[in-house]
Formats: sequence, structure tokens, C-alpha cells
Amino acid sequence: MQDIIDSDGYAVLRKIEQDVLLGLSIQNHVIATGGSAAYSDQAMTHLKSDGILIFLDVDLATLESRARDFSTRGIAKRPGQSFAELFDERFVLYTKHADIAIKCDGMTQEQVCKGIIEKVREKI
Repeated sequence: MQDIIDSDGYAVLRKIEQDVLLGLSIQNHVIATGGSAAYSDQAMTHLKSDGILIFLDVDLATLESRARDFSTRGIAKRPGQSFAELFDERFVLYTKHADIAIKCDGMTQEQVCKGIIEKVREKI
């Protein structure tokens, strides 16, 4: 992904991601999107058409510790955009599109899964 960003720019990577998502058959699947998927209203509408969108909400510090080296990570961001600015921008999109948001700070994977199951059961 970083190669695409380096040679063609972040917008090309976002378009590729959108096209892949739009081409997916989503029924009875769990799909973990790339971070920039939320920029595409079309892709989010497609995913919501036969599913539930779940936003796993973690704080900036947690994401920074997971992403590590931003220069090689393949993060589709504007040149000069800080990780914090990207986080703030995407947070708005994720919350806009999400049917369910799970605040995951300090939770184990098992706790997150339990929270997802509880919220999905409430929704259906």
C-alpha cells in the first residue's frame, strides 16, 4: 500500500479501497475495512445495505502505538497531515457511518467481542 501512496498518491489508494469494497458480496461476512474506507459514502452505503457497521473506537495513543512507523505503514493521508489530524477527521466519518460504536480503550479482545455481540443483539 505504501508503494501506491508513494507512486500515485493517497487518493488513488482510497479509490482502490472503494472499488474493492463496492465489488464485495457482503452477506454473512465480517469485513474489516482499511482505515480510509469511511471516506467513501458509496462503499459505506454498500456495506450497510446488507449488514451492520461497527466502529471499534480507540483513542489516539492506542492507534499511534499500533501504527508505529507512519512513513511505511500505507496510511492514506494528505501530505503533511499529522496522525492526530487524520484521527480527528476519520473519527467524524466513522461515527457518521457506524450503526454501532464500541468504546474499546482498555478492553481485551474478549471484552470487545462480548460488547459487539451485546450491541448486535440489541440491534436485531
